[in-house]
Amino acid sequence: MSAAQFANQYSFALGGAMSLAVLAIWLFRDGITLNDLLAFGALAFGLGIAYFTFKPGESSENSPAAVLEEIGAGTPVLLEFQSPF
Repeated sequence: MSAAQFANQYSFALGGAMSLAVLAIWLFRDGITLNDLLAFGALAFGLGIAYFTFKPGESSENSPAAVLEEIGAGTPVLLEFQSPF
């Protein structure tokens, strides 16, 4: 796997880790206080929630025959193609 492909596939994790590192450097430069820990924890929690909320999941329809049957039923069908990367 090339570096560009790795960065593309794991961009959210890399961006989140970079955001946490920058925030940690900025918050903890003058010592660690409770407010600093709360701000850092809030960002980490928010990134975790965002990751698990927006990551691609399994398809709601796994059978190609069922998809073709829905398409040919005469009603509009919205097809979405997603990649986990």
